[in-house]
Amino acid sequence: MLAGRGVAVSGARQAVLELAERIGAPVATTLRGKDLFAGRPEAIGIFGSLSDDLATEVIAQADCVVAIGCGLNRWTTAEGSLLQGKGVVHVDVDPGRLHRFSTVAAPVAGDAAKTAAALVRLLDEAEIPPTAFAADVMARAGDRRGPATGPDRSTDTTVDIRTALRRIDEAVPKNRVVVTDNGRFILTAFTALHVEHPRLYAHAVSFGAIGLGMSTALGASYAEPDRPVLAAIGDGGFALGGLSDLVTAVTQNRRIVVVLLNDGAYGAEYVQLVNRRLDPALATLPWPDFARSPRRSAPGATRSGT
Repeated sequence: MLAGRGVAVSGARQAVLELAERIGAPVATTLRGKDLFAGRPEAIGIFGSLSDDLATEVIAQADCVVAIGCGLNRWTTAEGSLLQGKGVVHVDVDPGRLHRFSTVAAPVAGDAAKTAAALVRLLDEAEIPPTAFAADVMARAGDRRGPATGPDRSTDTTVDIRTALRRIDEAVPKNRVVVTDNGRFILTAFTALHVEHPRLYAHAVSFGAIGLGMSTALGASYAEPDRPVLAAIGDGGFALGGLSDLVTAVTQNRRIVVVLLNDGAYGAEYVQLVNRRLDPALATLPWPDFARSPRRSAPGATRSGT
């Protein structure tokens, strides 16, 4: 069972869980539906190119995917590979989204909660028993459940990104909004930073550009003024647009915690140059000391969380 942000914003979470229980299915989400099923024993996390080893194994063994309120784009489906050889039911309230990114066996235009409830009724009428797939998944999960931390690769001069983000995730109040800018760090940030509800995750990488994270965090701080905003931003994106927006955040006294992940390079360009056996030096930059950025620059701006 795959749920997207549409399930979260429409209030269909419980109906989808009831359908998953009825058919004996583990549950997963898209990135934009992240943490919708957090804490559920049958939850396997994010479905797609961000799946961990356990989720990838479970998805590979499934013979059917019921996707509700999601787009089935190339990241969710790993370029379509995660749907190959499976029966796919795609439910969305917007008929124009069906078959938009992935061709499926059973497209259903309908409200997420009502469709899930209708499917439960039809299964009951047909007296079709649930499978044991979810129970098998939970039995196999064991100690593998939870984020894979791996060895700490911190050095005397650097901090392992997984270690840093894991500790930050634990330290920042749980009622936060999470924003991630684009950059080489995002694959870790996407899965390491959690939210209480998918609507508290603000996606800032839709255009594939860097430098939009800080401005998105500013907007989120006004949309949710009673919550802190946790913004994960790379050094390249911060230098491109984040620094000027940081000044605005400070002068406007916004509740924003900025995590600046500095690897001293434009990561995507560095990787492309290396892959082409070209000198990556042009993609590395001797940034100034970002820590010296003023915490506040306006009189009375004493409550800034930046």
